[in-house]
Amino acid sequence: MSIISEVKERIDIVSYISEYVQLTRAGRNYRGLCPFHSEKHGSFFVFPERQTWRCFGACGTGGDIFSFVMKKENVDFKEALMMLAERAGVRLDSPKPRDDAEEDAKARLLACVNLAVEYYHNLLVNADSGATALRYVTSRHITRDTVDAYRLGYSPDSWRAFKDFALSHGFSESELVAAGLLVSKDDGSTYDRFRGRLMFPILDKKGTAIGFGARALGDFQPKYMNSPQSVVFDKSSVLYGIHRAATAARRADHIVIVEGYMDVLQAHQHGWENVVAPMGTSLTEKQAREISRLTKKVYLALDADTAGIASVMKTIRETTGRFRESFGHRTVTDVPSRTGLASRTVLDADIRVIVMPAGRDPDEVIASDPAQWKTLVEQAIPHVDFYVETLLQSMDTATSLGKRELIAQCEPLLDEIGDSIEQARFYSRMSHALGISERDLQAEVLAARKQRQQSEKRAVNQAKRRRRFAGVATEEYCLCLLLHDHALLEANNNGLSEDLFESTENAQIYKALLQVRDIEAIRSVLDASLNEHLDYLLSVPFPPGIPDDEETRQLAFNDCVLHLQERLAKRQQFMLETILSRERDEDGVEAELAALERAGVESGQQLQDIFTRRSRRRGITRG
Repeated sequence: MSIISEVKERIDIVSYISEYVQLTRAGRNYRGLCPFHSEKHGSFFVFPERQTWRCFGACGTGGDIFSFVMKKENVDFKEALMMLAERAGVRLDSPKPRDDAEEDAKARLLACVNLAVEYYHNLLVNADSGATALRYVTSRHITRDTVDAYRLGYSPDSWRAFKDFALSHGFSESELVAAGLLVSKDDGSTYDRFRGRLMFPILDKKGTAIGFGARALGDFQPKYMNSPQSVVFDKSSVLYGIHRAATAARRADHIVIVEGYMDVLQAHQHGWENVVAPMGTSLTEKQAREISRLTKKVYLALDADTAGIASVMKTIRETTGRFRESFGHRTVTDVPSRTGLASRTVLDADIRVIVMPAGRDPDEVIASDPAQWKTLVEQAIPHVDFYVETLLQSMDTATSLGKRELIAQCEPLLDEIGDSIEQARFYSRMSHALGISERDLQAEVLAARKQRQQSEKRAVNQAKRRRRFAGVATEEYCLCLLLHDHALLEANNNGLSEDLFESTENAQIYKALLQVRDIEAIRSVLDASLNEHLDYLLSVPFPPGIPDDEETRQLAFNDCVLHLQERLAKRQQFMLETILSRERDEDGVEAELAALERAGVESGQQLQDIFTRRSRRRGITRG
């Protein structure tokens, strides 16, 4: 959690503003006289659920607790943060230049890793202690050129061999622990993390060594281990072999995901460099995003042995789930309805399964028969085909319950088939296999889909209720689009303005965007405490994604602005109606009531204009 978020969590906006404004309850919200202009009847509202405030009178301003302090105390964001952090009991670190301390410390950690790479590699290829590990590598048909190119190594079976070596080269124990190369005990002593293992340096996409994968030689457990999470190493975001695979995948327009380091090395050694492997775990969202930047065609090389069916199916479900979040969807209009054809969304990616021979890994097949590997890749089948056929062969479909269970498991993937002819083929195949008519099968699929969608909808609604700052996501997606495409600002004829941002940190970044365009320049005009939020906006995987083409980006941006305007207009209309009702009940000043009524009419017209624009936009999108 960022410092800004922590401050917001610790300070209740109603309690804080009550120190400046006498608030009375108005339904679920609070109302009082605006502290920023003179008025007789309260048009200032505080919304506890959203932790925001807004004046519906002459000011027309609003925001969160930071914007309130900035306006009331006439201070900038940095001063407001200091005041609120002190009240919340949140410690602010002394601001320091972004480049010096942190970058130097990171560079030292990378130097530690690089030293370890050279140390372990030298032991593997030159020392007697590495002979056993080198024989193992050779037995797996990995050549000396590959060993040197990928800097494979050997960590000696010693508690302090590397530690002593690194200390003699000027690194401290604390640096070596931070780099994941030493383990620190409770008593403060340290020892080598990797001992008696074959070492696989993990490189980022730039080719920089950031950590290790290590394989035990013999019966030591665990068989495989990775460097721990650190400033320089995050196993959930890197793929083994990506430094070579990125260019190759773009060139081949597909990427192959395998399970092991040896699979990757063998493939690369034989010229198939578009092959990568996760870090011993299932594919993560970060890894899927990295792949989505390279190609939309993904091949999974999975062991299809009967004993591993459950694991294989789980891998397919998880992998396609990750890609749904990363690749996005495209619209297909082929669903029959009463008025013609309706639309559905399908995964905007081609995922295929390379079915391996029983009991054989990719590196074994490639080493013994490269031509067979080439054929297996060329014959890779769509993941839906593999999934459905495997379920039909492995599940008991003799009972109605078994059939419904199979249909429920297949339904999410069937919906992803982009070609209506292919969908018809699947329905025909499943109908024949299950012994039910296609009409009944389609009805069961629709029932399963409805049940799944209702379940997902309930989950989404629960998540929305838990989200304290509803609507902030739209603000952040809007900024994310602007940060990725500055031209949207130049063509902004949609009325985006600072007052549409309820979150102060979002408003501050928008203001910075109006001044400068370059990311580093934006950092220079922001308070240091806001750089963390800027980094978040630059990296967060918003579900809609950043559209590739200029026109779609513009439409997405327009939608964001309309949503923010609609949010503000709805709130204004609701509050104005509340004020009018109260004024009538209290027989308020007639002139003021008339003015409020006029404002209400204007607000209503503004809301109607937004609804009209949104309807037109949807019509354009549909067309």
